[in-house]
Amino acid sequence: MSAELSHREFLLALTADAVMQARITRDQLYDVIIPSLPPLRRAIAETVKRHLNTDALLTEPFLHDLEILIDFMRVEIEKDVQTTWIADEHNVHGGHHQRHFDTRTHSLAVAVGHLIGLYEAVTEVIDTVQAERKRCFRL
Repeated sequence: MSAELSHREFLLALTADAVMQARITRDQLYDVIIPSLPPLRRAIAETVKRHLNTDALLTEPFLHDLEILIDFMRVEIEKDVQTTWIADEHNVHGGHHQRHFDTRTHSLAVAVGHLIGLYEAVTEVIDTVQAERKRCFRL
């Protein structure tokens, strides 16, 4: 009985973490991501926002849309990153690349970090629930 309770407590802790990440992500969507995109390129961000507003957080369709948004935002960020070559005679390769972010791009990169945190938290909850179901069916 105590093992069953600890499984539930573990799942509750994972769910609480996912909800916390969802709140942070929702703020990032409203404050950083959506305003930084042109209106015609906001569709997937708006879809993820709708999932968050309808409590469809712990679902596979949400994860799918979140993954699409993460990939989309990575491409958006890479478009604005400036890369320069820094020559260095003491480096075995002759130098190194240095990446420069403007303020907008840096804010987007931070926001994508939060999107990834949410993706990982939701995946943990879904995977734990599926593992628990399999364990219960084997007993």
